[in-house]
Amino acid sequence: MKLTKDASAILGRASIGMLALRSGRLPLVNPAVFSFAGGSLWMTTSRYAAKTIIARRDPRAAFLVDGGDKAVLLRGALEVFDPLNASNDIRALLEGPSFLMGMAGYALRNAPFIAGYALDLTRLPREWMPYNRVVLRMKLSDADIVEGAPFPAAQAARVPAVPAEVSRRLAGVSRGYACWIEGGQPVVRPAFWEVDRGQVTVAPTSGRPRPGGPGALVVESHHRFRPSMMVGACVRGNFAPSSDGAAIAERYGIAQREVPPVMDLKVERVTSWRGFAITTAAPRSARQLRVAEG
Repeated sequence: MKLTKDASAILGRASIGMLALRSGRLPLVNPAVFSFAGGSLWMTTSRYAAKTIIARRDPRAAFLVDGGDKAVLLRGALEVFDPLNASNDIRALLEGPSFLMGMAGYALRNAPFIAGYALDLTRLPREWMPYNRVVLRMKLSDADIVEGAPFPAAQAARVPAVPAEVSRRLAGVSRGYACWIEGGQPVVRPAFWEVDRGQVTVAPTSGRPRPGGPGALVVESHHRFRPSMMVGACVRGNFAPSSDGAAIAERYGIAQREVPPVMDLKVERVTSWRGFAITTAAPRSARQLRVAEG
């Protein structure tokens, strides 16, 4: 697939995007280092990673690359190439130059991340060692330029149900990402966010989730080249109407009229990561709701 000049420019400036997948009823969103070559997106991950398992079950995916005032939303289907799988090896050989060019482009573009990964090699869990890595290729079906926004410095907000160190690192992150399902595929947008007494509020810069529909908020702290120092959380649940954007306006120090349409996110599960350590938990409010529902 050929991209527009604007889309190509945004992809050329960024090294990390947000990969969204349909994980059963609730979407899952993770950051991913990428390259674009031969009309496809190329990524690598562990064969034991959640995204690998999900992609094999349901390949529908979206990938947001944030360029600040504008972002590119790419959608399509993921393929998994596993070197320990004979049929995958045959498929890679049949791809010929496109597969080799994709991987060569990935290695050249992401050399700093590969070097950072090598620095952490002695501390990597077994599932993240080089011999347990697979290649993900996303064949694109469509690409759109979506509205971004300036995100001013924000007051601290505590992501629920995450380890203390993760909460501390994410408290001052102003730019979040909202995900929901639209037309059967995930959609991702930059988003303002706030957490007040455990209530998560999200304001995507464009688009609007369906009330009652499943969705997610991702908050992430990147590192320029060390995967082991990246910290983030994916808060998953169902969207519900919100009365106003006063809490978000206060957190960002902006006028309420400047806040995009706001939705509450009724949290069911929170997946967080600190480097290669990943945890999933349910907030107390979600556990209490399950008990009340019997």
